[in-house]
Amino acid sequence: MKYNRFDVWSYNFHLFPQSFATLDVRFGCQASSLEFLCHHNFDFNKFVYEGVPYLDQEQEKQLRKHLEQTCWPSAGGSQQDEVQSSCSMVSQWLSNGEGTELNIPAPKGPVMFLIHRALRTSFPEIWTYDAENSEIAVRKVSQEKRKEEEEKDDLANNALESLLGFTHVFRVLTQTRKPVVGHNMLMDLMLLYSKMHKPLPEKYAHFKRDIHQLFPCIYDTKHIAAELKKPLAEFAVLQSSILQELFDALNSHKGRFMVLHSPAIVAAAECDRYTNESHPHEAGYDSYMAGYVFIRMSHLLTMQGISKQQPVPPRFRRYLEVLKGFQDRVNVIRASVDHIWLSGEDPASRRPQWLYVTLAQSRAARTINSAQIAERFSAYGSVDIRPLDGNHFLVAAHSFYCAKDILRAYRSHKLIHVTYYNMWKHSSTVQVLLWTCISASVLGIAWTFLGKSSS
Repeated sequence: MKYNRFDVWSYNFHLFPQSFATLDVRFGCQASSLEFLCHHNFDFNKFVYEGVPYLDQEQEKQLRKHLEQTCWPSAGGSQQDEVQSSCSMVSQWLSNGEGTELNIPAPKGPVMFLIHRALRTSFPEIWTYDAENSEIAVRKVSQEKRKEEEEKDDLANNALESLLGFTHVFRVLTQTRKPVVGHNMLMDLMLLYSKMHKPLPEKYAHFKRDIHQLFPCIYDTKHIAAELKKPLAEFAVLQSSILQELFDALNSHKGRFMVLHSPAIVAAAECDRYTNESHPHEAGYDSYMAGYVFIRMSHLLTMQGISKQQPVPPRFRRYLEVLKGFQDRVNVIRASVDHIWLSGEDPASRRPQWLYVTLAQSRAARTINSAQIAERFSAYGSVDIRPLDGNHFLVAAHSFYCAKDILRAYRSHKLIHVTYYNMWKHSSTVQVLLWTCISASVLGIAWTFLGKSSS
């Protein structure tokens, strides 16, 4: 940060898991997700052809073990074909006795390391080197020269470093322990954890502990915007916590200059693509917007109520001091709490109690499904529906007003009965347990009574 100015560098990384030897990651796709990416001009070719690899700790450990072996595990599919083709070319060249050096094509990606290894292992009279123009140079060498090359051989380490790829960036971020800013970022944290660190733990408490150790200072701008809506109501720029709408409001003339010493936020010359262009849901652009609104909201809160006599703009560390109460609090949607606290106890629920819907035992009610219930209830606010069976549904209302309006509207409805959910009354699992306990108690009493009678 220069004097009252923030310089912005924005980056996009396409990540793609590379196959190598026995490592061949599987991942699933959802049609609607692909349609969403297409709608926002996601470059699928770049994703596959130029994607940066990554590994978690377990994958790195597994590969390191394989690479320590003299013979690396054979690759499958097209990789095996490319390795065999390279070996055939070198074998033919050695048989013909033509020259002392041969350049062969080097495929992109980690298969290049497999070719180097296979050639060096299969042909003791040669050594391989990286050449220009994406080629591998194969040279005939003496036994002394080969022994010298073997002693300084670093192929296994180079292969592992290449396959770690973006994991290096992840680890640098965790080592610097700098503040990390995101918007509605719980899913982002879970993805980073599972893809770059290790599989998600079974226990939620362990996830919170580990994430806080990896990133000890996190700010979620969606949570901050929601919490500051009332405290900063006088500025009327935090009406929405949707990232694009929040950015537009804070990037307007009013949003930038409603308080003193508004900082300049300037894109670096080589990263100015987002200065006059909007690219929603592109990673670099969303990151830029999240950082932008974080600075603007921090400045508004810091300068609120300060008179024109304030001579010096606040430093960034002052922003962090003002926002200390929002640190490590990450927004949660469609849950009983509106956020989680990574470094402390989660807050008590501020969401309304679930609603329990029962359909009438009539022919007309049999045609009603969860989508129709959601459509009916959406007139009163945002809701989520979970079918329990054909006649019973759980409903999570977004607000207390929404829940009360639904209860009032369906108080005397002939087909749809709505009440507050009661676990003891409406949970089939709890009811089974209760009746099991009651039955066991009755049997125990009867057994005791019969035992005493017989004696």
